[in-house]
Amino acid sequence: MRYFRSQQEGFSLVETLVAITILLIVVVGPMKIIISASNSTSFSGEQVVAFFLAQEGAEIAQKARDDLVLKKYIPDIAPNVHDPEYIEKPWDDFTDTSGTYRRCFESNGCRMELNSDSNVGGLKSADSCVAGSDNKCLLYIANTPGKRSRYTYDVNSGTNPNTKTPYTRVVSFDATGLPAGQLKVTSKVTWRTGSLKDVQQVEVVTYLFDVYGS
Repeated sequence: MRYFRSQQEGFSLVETLVAITILLIVVVGPMKIIISASNSTSFSGEQVVAFFLAQEGAEIAQKARDDLVLKKYIPDIAPNVHDPEYIEKPWDDFTDTSGTYRRCFESNGCRMELNSDSNVGGLKSADSCVAGSDNKCLLYIANTPGKRSRYTYDVNSGTNPNTKTPYTRVVSFDATGLPAGQLKVTSKVTWRTGSLKDVQQVEVVTYLFDVYGS
């Protein structure tokens, strides 16, 4: 009687582990690259939005100054009778630490935005960023059509709640150590990307001047 020995042999445990390791390297490597590229693209997009929001904050502060300056040139309603909107010293009003923009001089800063319900481009009041435990400088995306500003501090827009964003914008005024007629404006936007613990930040700094010598 003859006995035939099979020529087929299986894989050893070591060979199997090596094959799995090679497969993981081949698959995981490109996936990490793809995920890293996706996260980088997402962060870059958020950074661009944050920069424009910070720039907008600085421009709104400049508009606040200009709106007051224009009131100095309102024509009299009668000889030697000023219009009720007339302001003799707009720069003094703008930099008054107890005036309309007093909150912007506080350490917590203020929120400044266009009046979305107006067609003439007015500004909303510059409120404090902190009220109790709430962050009043968190930005939302306006969901109601027709609004003049895409981003707003208002959580609600009529009956349609606005969409919360990761961005917080704080505008601060500071005249410390500056010559008369100058004001430092800082517009800072902060946000957190994905699961990162560190808060990201974009800051725009500009200087406003009493250009009309009020």
